Amino acid sequence: MQTIVLHDLLGYQRLARLRDAELKTAPGQALTIPELFDFLQTSIWGEVVKPEGTVKLSGVRRALQREYMNTLIALVLRNSAAPEDARTVARYKLKQLQKEIGAALRKVDDKDIYTKAHLEESRDRIGQTLDAQLRSQ
Repeated sequence: MQTIVLHDLLGYQRLARLRDAELKTAPGQALTIPELFDFLQTSIWGEVVKPEGTVKLSGVRRALQREYMNTLIALVLRNSAAPEDARTVARYKLKQLQKEIGAALRKVDDKDIYTKAHLEESRDRIGQTLDAQLRSQ
């Protein structure tokens, strides 16, 4: 269910409507693409973005985080349709997330291999995506 909702929120039609609504309304009157991405990233990666103590992620949480990350990667690598503004915001949010994951890794219990492996893989995949995206330009 989470995957379906996530794909609906970050699909081309929704992102294009947000962009159009922002252009047609007064500032602050419509939800913007950056606001949507901020809300999703903070909600989905909250334990990583703002850790309180030791970082420990459940299997369900890791799966949702992976799906969100995969969606942003697809936007950045142009593997899915999206307005250009959404692609640039996705790239920005991935860079931000990469830094936050790096900081959160220091707060993972060494015995929690699932969380540690998930965060390391996520950080590395984001890095590869950003490198690939820059080389293709």
